[in-house]
Amino acid sequence: MKQGVLMSKSKFSLFGLALSAIIMVSITSSLHSFISAEPVVMDINKAKDPGPGFGTEKIGTLSIDAKNNTIVINANLTATPKADKAFEAWLVDADGSNYKLSLGAFNGGQLNVSENMVNPYTYTQFIVTEEPLSDTDPNAAGTYGGAELQPPFGQ
Repeated sequence: MKQGVLMSKSKFSLFGLALSAIIMVSITSSLHSFISAEPVVMDINKAKDPGPGFGTEKIGTLSIDAKNNTIVINANLTATPKADKAFEAWLVDADGSNYKLSLGAFNGGQLNVSENMVNPYTYTQFIVTEEPLSDTDPNAAGTYGGAELQPPFGQ
C-alpha cells in the first residue's frame, strides 16, 4: 500500500511541476510581449476648443516605442508656434494622477527623446503645449494638441 501512495504522490508532483512550468512559460511569454510591444504610431491632432480632448485636425505624427523600460519618442509637427512661443511635449497620466512629464521643446517641428522609465505604460496621453520662449513656470500651459495613447499604454 505504501508503494501505491508513493507512486500517486510522485505522479501528482510531476503533474504539479509540469503545470507550474506551463504557467511560467505563459506568464513569461505574456510579459515579453508586453515589454517588447511594437511601436505605436498615430496622428497628433489639434485640441478641441473648448476641450477636453483632441479634434480631427491633424497637426503632426507621433511614434512611441517602449522596450525594457526605455521609451523612444519621435514626433513631427506641421503646425508652427507663434513668434514668441515654443511647442513643448508632455506625457500625461490623464486616467490617474494627471501628472505631466515634460519631454522638452520641439526643435524645428521635431522631437526625438529616449528615456529610461520604470513604467512608461502608465501614461495615457501625449500632449503639445505652446509655451513662452523664456518660460520659468514648470507647469504645462493650455493644451495645443495631442493624442490619446493606445494600448499597451494606459496599463
